[in-house]
Amino acid sequence: MDVSSDAASLWLFGPEDMPILVRNAELVLPHLTIFLGGWAIRFAGRAVDCPTPPDIDLVEREDGGVTVVLNGPCGYSLSFDDEFNAANGLASALIAAYVTRRPRMVCLHASSVAVGAEDDAAIAVMLGESFAGKSSTALQMAAAGHRLFGDDRLAVIADERADYGQVRGICMGLMPKVRMPLPPDCGAQFQEFVEGCSEICDDQAAYLRIWDNEAASFGEQAPVSAFIMLDRRDSGDSVLEPAPKGDIVRTLVANCYAPHIDAGALVPILSDLADRVGGYRLRFSSSRDAALAIAGELAPGRVETVNG
Repeated sequence: MDVSSDAASLWLFGPEDMPILVRNAELVLPHLTIFLGGWAIRFAGRAVDCPTPPDIDLVEREDGGVTVVLNGPCGYSLSFDDEFNAANGLASALIAAYVTRRPRMVCLHASSVAVGAEDDAAIAVMLGESFAGKSSTALQMAAAGHRLFGDDRLAVIADERADYGQVRGICMGLMPKVRMPLPPDCGAQFQEFVEGCSEICDDQAAYLRIWDNEAASFGEQAPVSAFIMLDRRDSGDSVLEPAPKGDIVRTLVANCYAPHIDAGALVPILSDLADRVGGYRLRFSSSRDAALAIAGELAPGRVETVNG
């Protein structure tokens, strides 16, 4: 398919005041809700009616694959073998387009949970490398009744003037998934939670759809209370301790997506975030114990609910 074809369909995603224009989104729409939830989607006509280039193009290739093209100065192009994985690629491109339009916003590769009383909840942000246990720890807390705020992506407003210096996280609506099979020490409560929320499940991963009152929705905001650096070990008890600012900044840099912000400006922004929020290093071997440690520090009145 030629991306310039007048017959191509146009779709608008996200907030009405700053929608993201996507061409040929219908190629993957049946699969998109597996990966992304809460985004407004509306048909916008045909390409011939479009006065400006789209933010994102989907291109159907002759071999049956789909290429997702994020246009603009922060753009990229990724190819996928099928429509299912291309839907995941579109979800990532939509988040990238949302973040890079906002001059002082950064996107963290992190899982996050709102802890504390409902009217005073704040976000614990879990950072780490791939396979560090970000998703499993956050989902352990969600299974215990803490509100999931995001899986794998969290946008952060880095404007020091906003809310009198309060750092706020914004839910991006990326749907959670958990690797399968579940570890034997995950606990019955977690197993039941995953089974009850699984929308698609195979021997490698379960894609979850969590009830609205148990998870934040796209665009929802809450203050950030702590950055937690996950340090997974093969064995040993969970140890949560305050982390030096320098370690927090280095971890934020390693887990930050912000191609629209000059590198010389990005580090001071992340350093400011570390100053205003602070954080911890969590050494653990079990995501269940990690969730207990976080709840014990940030929501001690709820710690017993992680058991089960």
